[in-house]
Amino acid sequence: MTAPRIAPILATGFALLSGWAQLSATGSAARDYERVVTRFNTTAPPAYRAFRRLEAGSPDKNKTGWLEAWTEFRPGQPLKVEIVGEGGSEYVRSKILRGMLDSEQQLVANGKPLRAAVDEKNYQLADGGTTDDGLQRVMLKAARKSEGIVNGTLFLEPEAGYVTRIEGRLVKSPSFWVHDVDVTWKFARIGGHVLPIEVSSRGKVRMYGRSMFKMIYDYVSIDGRPTGARLNAALHDGQ
Repeated sequence: MTAPRIAPILATGFALLSGWAQLSATGSAARDYERVVTRFNTTAPPAYRAFRRLEAGSPDKNKTGWLEAWTEFRPGQPLKVEIVGEGGSEYVRSKILRGMLDSEQQLVANGKPLRAAVDEKNYQLADGGTTDDGLQRVMLKAARKSEGIVNGTLFLEPEAGYVTRIEGRLVKSPSFWVHDVDVTWKFARIGGHVLPIEVSSRGKVRMYGRSMFKMIYDYVSIDGRPTGARLNAALHDGQ
């Protein structure tokens, strides 16, 4: 697999970094848009330790790779990464997956945001009603064509008051090589915070076929407190 054809997958995955969401939603979504957006854009991530599994590649060409790592973050300090397992395509592992983690470390070190803000500059919001399983649906329409912005949907858990999922199609392709990129961010309430638990994308690479990326988080501690036994992380914790 040549660099021009596979390198855009890094940009695709990088655009998916979701940041952190501690969002509140009570009453109608229309009344709470301002509060939801404000908290989404201003809440800082807590200190955490998490086991991550990353996967990426082009399934059509049987060129995929995976990587597993421990990550540890404390406000004001560098993001620590310890890779504990990997397999599959060497190029995908070294250039795509390690590149993803390296880029995240650089952003954290430089105090840069990991996501595009959900604000009037980037989005128009509209009430999308309620899903069959009781989630509040908020429609996201891109206000401009920029990296990391999607046309899609944000889902709120109205009773607990947090975002459970954001999904949509990137309005700006990460590069000439990648197009039609669909992304999904999933969240859960853990240790009193609403945190990303999965980030994924599927797109098309010109002259090469489908591309995919997925990163799963398995938190073992938040703010220095254990979250409870998590099977995947426990199996890989060498400490």
